[in-house]
Amino acid sequence: MKDSSKRSINSDWKIELPGEFQLAGTTVRYVRRGLWEKMSAKGPTKTPLHLMVLLFHDQTYGIHYEYTVSLNATELEKVSEEQRQPEHLYLWTHSSWQDCSVQCGEGDRRTVVSCMKLVNKSMIPVNDSHCHPENRPLPQVRRCNLHPCQYRWVTAEWNHCSVTCGKGLQRREVGCVYQLQNGSVIPTQDLYCQGGKPPALQSCEGRHCLTVWEASEWSTCSSDCGTGFRNRTVTCTNPQGRCSPYSQPADQEPCEDQSKCYEWKTGDWSKCSSSCGKGLQSRVVQCMHRVTGRHGNDCPAPFRPPTYRPCHQEACNEKVNVNTITSPRLAALTYKCTGDQWTVYCRVIREKNLCQDMRWYQRCCDTCRDFYANKTPRKS
Repeated sequence: MKDSSKRSINSDWKIELPGEFQLAGTTVRYVRRGLWEKMSAKGPTKTPLHLMVLLFHDQTYGIHYEYTVSLNATELEKVSEEQRQPEHLYLWTHSSWQDCSVQCGEGDRRTVVSCMKLVNKSMIPVNDSHCHPENRPLPQVRRCNLHPCQYRWVTAEWNHCSVTCGKGLQRREVGCVYQLQNGSVIPTQDLYCQGGKPPALQSCEGRHCLTVWEASEWSTCSSDCGTGFRNRTVTCTNPQGRCSPYSQPADQEPCEDQSKCYEWKTGDWSKCSSSCGKGLQSRVVQCMHRVTGRHGNDCPAPFRPPTYRPCHQEACNEKVNVNTITSPRLAALTYKCTGDQWTVYCRVIREKNLCQDMRWYQRCCDTCRDFYANKTPRKS
């Protein structure tokens, strides 16, 4: 900023520090915060002030300026007491941009200059008569719609489908036009437009059929063993709700599922195999059809119930007798084996290492004798 006496702020590529400067017969206060700068003066100015902006690479900056002009005595007489109370500041502003003057071929846009009233740091649009006409700034101008006017294809909206039900065709108008600067177009021959001509015909499907039923997926069968029913939802999708009941799909049908017919059946536990001490109980476990009772092999193996379980009776008499022989070799020599008495238990007794007990040895002597024969070391 400088005045006619060559006094200036930020001239000759030198950036001043914020402060107060004497220009144009008044004190100009200069404030700078980063890229934001402000210069203000209460005035009045005695010589013109010049504001110059340095631009880089065609970059534009937002510049806002305000100034007041004193009224002469004749103008003050025209203002009544009611108009001067309270006093407000009226100023011209560039409020918005107008539309481009043309749609092609290079036009311009101009700012809308409006009169504003400054009230409590906010601006309110008022009638232009409140601002002085001699201070009205010229509108700012920008170039716009620089592309040349040209030939181009124009298309109309698609017509209705040729049929109301099933597959049909749709048509639309397609033509070549030349666009003028004012936006109007002139129809011309297709050969002037470049590029492929947009289609004027396409396939379509009418959705207003008399019978348009839609069915959902079937549900699971109501029974997981034997016959049952499964259901689905059937809806009429005709826009007018006109669906023929004679063509309505079924919403229920019979079904059969045998996936969970077989299950494990168990009998009662037997008596404990020993009258004293530890023993075993057994029961029958079978895979059976839960409706017909037939045997099968479709039961889940991981869920098979146990066939044996241990049982406990009162403690046995501690007096030493033939039932307390602890030496397997002595038992094999002193006991006359006539065969296994409880065949159903002997395999489990051998697996559980119970042959050392003479009570079990007597009942499963064949199995236990063979077991100890394999475990007794041979003499060299």
